Amino acid sequence: MKKFIIGTIITVFVLILTISIQQGLLFAKPLPYDDEQKGLDTQITIHLSHVVAENTPKGQAANKFAELVEEKTNGKVKVHVYSNSSLFNDENEFQALQKGEVEMIIPTFSKMTAYVPNWQVLDLPYLFNTNEEVKEVLTGSIGEQLVNELEQIHIKGLGFWYNGFKHLTSVEQPIHTFEDLQGLRVRTMPSKTLEKQFEVVKATPIPISFSEVFSDLEKHAIDAQENTASNIYSKGFYKVQKHMTITQHGILGYAVLMNETFWNSLPVKIQHQLLDAMKETTDWQFEQAALMNEQDMEKLKQLDDFDVYTMSPQERQRFKEQLTPVYDFYRAHIQNDQILAEIEKIVAP
Repeated sequence: MKKFIIGTIITVFVLILTISIQQGLLFAKPLPYDDEQKGLDTQITIHLSHVVAENTPKGQAANKFAELVEEKTNGKVKVHVYSNSSLFNDENEFQALQKGEVEMIIPTFSKMTAYVPNWQVLDLPYLFNTNEEVKEVLTGSIGEQLVNELEQIHIKGLGFWYNGFKHLTSVEQPIHTFEDLQGLRVRTMPSKTLEKQFEVVKATPIPISFSEVFSDLEKHAIDAQENTASNIYSKGFYKVQKHMTITQHGILGYAVLMNETFWNSLPVKIQHQLLDAMKETTDWQFEQAALMNEQDMEKLKQLDDFDVYTMSPQERQRFKEQLTPVYDFYRAHIQNDQILAEIEKIVAP
């Protein structure tokens, strides 16, 4: 009986061995190594931090980008989006990116002017007239030039996104002329050009974090601020202010940035897929930004306790002329004004 059992085991083993050899399961040659497949067998996670609400042009674009990345990489790359300063605020997000504490951020380009001074050109008042002009500049060769300047600070720039034109809001005193800004404490982003913009009209610029704007308006620590209709509505700034003036005096946009070391660690195939997702998101985002600002402006106009005033063409021209010294300030504080000259060739007179 013992011999029968041993014989049966040996027979089964030989049978399994024969089938395995026939199927090529044993002694199979290893597959040839493919550089493009390096790293593609593991999940890659990207943490993306931004400071605004999800129902804003930037917030929606961040989610759209995450969806497209997962789609284009067949799930190999997962982008986790952290909105509303839930991970980092706009005071510490860039340092976090540099340290590798987060892989991606989307700061305003105004926030980046301390590191890439030439970007101040995008903060100049009344430089653009239409959304189409902004898109041509930010997604064309000029935008590429500006993004390439990030190389000197070892940051990978993926491109620019857009929110829309900025307007002025105030707590108590309506702003119908530039003289109405005199003596007001106006929240601004930390851009020397933006600060100069308010100094010229004899207001006091107060650089503070975006996450603190609502509470500072509520406490009357500031009297006014500049922003897009989508941000004013989504962050509820209208709840702690009474007046808005449609000035369209500047633009609000964002730079999509990635930690350079992380970018360089990615397989080339993944890099191309991320860039494809970025381009598709950008095209979608410009259209979405225009639509959202239009819709949110209408919502603001419908509010009972919030006055929306449209500056007359004559007053807008006076405001524009009053801010001319800001251009002189800009030219005096940059290496050259070639980029400004290129933009002025694109925008309508």
